[in-house]
Amino acid sequence: MSMKIILKLKELLLKRKREIFKQITHLEMGRNAQKERVIELGDAAQKEDLIRLLDHLIERGKEEIREINLALERMAAGKYGKCEICEKRIESKRLKVLPATRFCCKCALNYEKAQGLRKHPRDEIIDDELLDEYRNLLDEDIIRGMTTLHNYHT
Repeated sequence: MSMKIILKLKELLLKRKREIFKQITHLEMGRNAQKERVIELGDAAQKEDLIRLLDHLIERGKEEIREINLALERMAAGKYGKCEICEKRIESKRLKVLPATRFCCKCALNYEKAQGLRKHPRDEIIDDELLDEYRNLLDEDIIRGMTTLHNYHT
């Protein structure tokens, strides 16, 4: 892989890392604001669900930053673009789409199968029971509910 492509991928990784830092900061401010809000007893469950969701999104962002940092370390060590399992070169097409990936396509598929087709933690936002409760809400319903909740507490 040429140095030009590696530098471009490094730039993509660093840009994504900055974006995630901004997102995490915003999510943490939202979570802290929710924790400080005084609410009615009946709204406590919604507040806890929202805080759990925000905590999960924050952790998801931190996990992505860890993956980016590993990719940057591999670049510095001259091991970037090599599959950690088979040690073969990862296709540049794959790296352009997933610049922090550690596995070639074949090994990634085998790894997922070995894990029992388990989803990556960042794909599991909230538990299914909670998700079912909110699955069919339209954006307008969510905005209306948040506005009502906000007006109720101000």
